[in-house]
Amino acid sequence: MNIGTTELLVILALALFLYGKRLPEITRALGKGYQEFRKAVDSVKGDIQKQVTDIARDVDIKEADKIYGPAETKEDVPSIKDSDHPAG
Repeated sequence: MNIGTTELLVILALALFLYGKRLPEITRALGKGYQEFRKAVDSVKGDIQKQVTDIARDVDIKEADKIYGPAETKEDVPSIKDSDHPAG
């Protein structure tokens, strides 16, 4: 279904006739809606990319653990208490 030039002109003339005074606010609302849609899509893309990166990093860590042995975890590293701190 292709819209030709004549059909497009008829649609635009009809839109101007019906919505002439409200056309600027309609187009503004459509632009804001499109902008919010793009933000949402970019947010979802960013979330997916972050998850993929996290999964890839976890896989790399597990593979390294298989080869080199487990790495130190937070539990293995001694914590510094406030009383041990020279300024405390």
